[in-house]
Amino acid sequence: MAVAASTPKAARPGRELSLEARQARLALKLLLPTIAVLVIVAFYPLARTFTSSFTDEPFAQPDTPVNQVGLANYQRLLSFQLLLFPEEMSLRDVLPEPVNGSRYQRVQNIDLFGTRYVLVATDPDFITSVFNTIIFTFFSVTLELSLGLLVAMVVNARFRGRGLMRAIMLIPWAIPTAISTVLWRHMLGDNSSGALNAILLQLGLIQQSQAWRASYPLFSVVFVDVWKTIPFMSLLLLAGLQTIPGDLYEAASVDGATPIQRFFRITLPLLMPTIVIALIFRTLDALRAFDVFQVLLGRSTPSMAVYNYEKLVSSFQFGYASAVGVIIFILIFAFTVLYMSAFGVEED
Repeated sequence: MAVAASTPKAARPGRELSLEARQARLALKLLLPTIAVLVIVAFYPLARTFTSSFTDEPFAQPDTPVNQVGLANYQRLLSFQLLLFPEEMSLRDVLPEPVNGSRYQRVQNIDLFGTRYVLVATDPDFITSVFNTIIFTFFSVTLELSLGLLVAMVVNARFRGRGLMRAIMLIPWAIPTAISTVLWRHMLGDNSSGALNAILLQLGLIQQSQAWRASYPLFSVVFVDVWKTIPFMSLLLLAGLQTIPGDLYEAASVDGATPIQRFFRITLPLLMPTIVIALIFRTLDALRAFDVFQVLLGRSTPSMAVYNYEKLVSSFQFGYASAVGVIIFILIFAFTVLYMSAFGVEED
C-alpha cells in the first residue's frame, strides 16, 4: 500500500515538466509572427545602420561608389579635448593636430577657478548637440517625474469629479507634438504679442518683452516638453499607485505614521518599479527628441536627432549620419542599463 500510494507523487513532477514544456512551445509559436515582424522592421534597419556607419556612403545617390572608412566617422564625431587656454595665447597655439584631416575647432570657453580652458572638437556641432540633449533630458525628465507624481497622487485621491479631472489632464498628451509645439512657438513670441510675454507684463513680473526662444532656448524646449508630457508620466504613475493596497495605508495610520512617513515608507518603495519604467520610457524619448527641437528652435539649438537629420537630409552623408545614429543608440542603451542597475530592478 505504501508503494502504491507513493507512485502518483513520483509521477507528478514529470507531468508538470511536460506541461511547462508544452506551454513554452505554444508561447514560442505564438511569438514567432511578432519576432518575424521585429526582425524585418527593427533588426534589419539597425544592422544596416551599423554597417553603413563604417562607410562614406552618400544618401539618395545609388550610383556613387561606397568606400570603407573604418572608424573614421566615429573618430571625427568623438574627438574632443579640454585644453588649458592662457590669456596670452591664441586659439591656434593650443589646438591639437588634425585627426584624419579634420581640424579641431572651438566648442566653448570654460573658466574653472580662475583658469581658462577651451573645449575643442573635430565636430563641434555634434558635441554641442550632445550637451543640448543631455541637459534637456536631465531637466525635462526630472521635472516630469516630480510633477507627474504630484498630479498622479492628486487624481488618485477620492473626490467628486475625479474621472473628469483624469480626462482633462490627458488633453496636452493627446495633441500631436508638432501641433502643440507650433502653438507654443507663437505663445513664446519675442514681442508683447506672445501670450507668455503679455501675461508676465500684465502681472508686472518682467519690465519688457523677452526673446524666450533666442535667449533661453533650452529653457523654452524643456518648458514645452514638460507641459506636453506630464500627463503621460502621471498616467503611468497613477497605474502604479492603484496597485498599492489601501490596507497598508490604514495600518500605517493606526500605527501613527504621518502622511510624509507613509509616502516614503509605503508609496515610494512600492511605486519604484513603475517609476523606473516611466523613467526609462521618458529618457528614451528625450534622448531621441526631434520634433520639439526642430519646430521650436530649428537649427539654432539642435539635439542629437536634429543633427542626425541635418547630416542625412541636408548634407547627404548617410554613412556619417549612421554613425550618429549608432552613438544615440549606445547612449540610450547605457542609460537604460544605468537605471536598471541603480534602482535594483529584478524580475519577480
